[in-house]
Amino acid sequence: MIMKRGSVYWYKFKWSIKCADGTREHFVIRRTTRSSNKKDAMALEGGHRRALAMGEVHPRDPWPRPASPTAIFFRDFATSRFSEHCESHTRPKTRRFYAQAIVRLLKSSLISDIRLTGISTETVSKYVASRRARFSGNSISTINADLRTLRRILNLAEEWGVIPRAPSIHELPGAKGRDRVITPEEEVVYLREADPSSPLRDATILAVDTGLRPNSELFLLEWCDVSLEGTSDAAFGVLHVRNGKTSSAERVVPFTPRAQEVLIRRKQTSTSRYVFPGSGTQGHLMSIKHAHDGVIKRAKLRPFPFYCWRHTFGTRCAESGMDRFSLARLMGHSSPSVAERYYIHVTSTHVSTNFEKFLAYHSQLAIGSFSGSKMVQ
Repeated sequence: MIMKRGSVYWYKFKWSIKCADGTREHFVIRRTTRSSNKKDAMALEGGHRRALAMGEVHPRDPWPRPASPTAIFFRDFATSRFSEHCESHTRPKTRRFYAQAIVRLLKSSLISDIRLTGISTETVSKYVASRRARFSGNSISTINADLRTLRRILNLAEEWGVIPRAPSIHELPGAKGRDRVITPEEEVVYLREADPSSPLRDATILAVDTGLRPNSELFLLEWCDVSLEGTSDAAFGVLHVRNGKTSSAERVVPFTPRAQEVLIRRKQTSTSRYVFPGSGTQGHLMSIKHAHDGVIKRAKLRPFPFYCWRHTFGTRCAESGMDRFSLARLMGHSSPSVAERYYIHVTSTHVSTNFEKFLAYHSQLAIGSFSGSKMVQ
């Protein structure tokens, strides 16, 4: 209903919305059009009704929508609002990752000196090209780290309404990633060359038999989170990951017989709260990169990051026939879709073996076969 008060028009109508519990909440919408023209007022009321019907606004939201503020520069947003958000919503290691990437991003005028709304897919492509041309020493992994950080910043800006939509940002292919699968033969050679007195050999066995993330889970593992007693669900015991990378990383991981044997032996001589104690102020092992690189050199293996043992564990689980939902839970992933990447490494031999299982199952169905137009029983 349109009404005039003084020199301007107002409108008033009733509106109701359905709540999550099935009930309906009713509202009386009363707004000023700030216009003395009746047609303009009616158009404004019609636009408000359409926005409510489409779910674009809530009955309590202001109308017309307030004008969007001018998007700020990337430099200001990244060093102020985004950094403040990271302080309260991310872990220290993640904050350091973002901070280092932001420093590199701010060195490029293609990114730092333009407004957030001006960053497009083309802008990102130019940034990548300039990075690869000017800084030949940067690895693809480093550039991808910057792209992940830029993507997170822009997605957060969209979520907060600072920009209407974040551009699509894709990482570069060909990075020296952590997705290499170590073969059983390579594992045997690696473990043979590893010094039994160092923590590397035991850490490797636990990494490839449990899939723990090295830095945030394996090296921080405490004895209070290890149960070596077998149960009906886990014959060789379990470990509890309580402080993982994300909330999804909190999980229970069963042991293999080999992993249980390693932990029993370590516990018999342990005097620390940590499974892998370290000499630093943190109290636990921080890195085994030098020992790992030394073993690879002595074993004459193609170099790979220690993290690949986790990826090998995930791939072996996939090859064993484990479904992606169970694998996602076991790996501490937020979604089964993340775990799907382990299935791309399944070998053709493994596929053939599993197809033989399908053929055996198919024959048990007694469906019969078709020969021409006649069915053979």
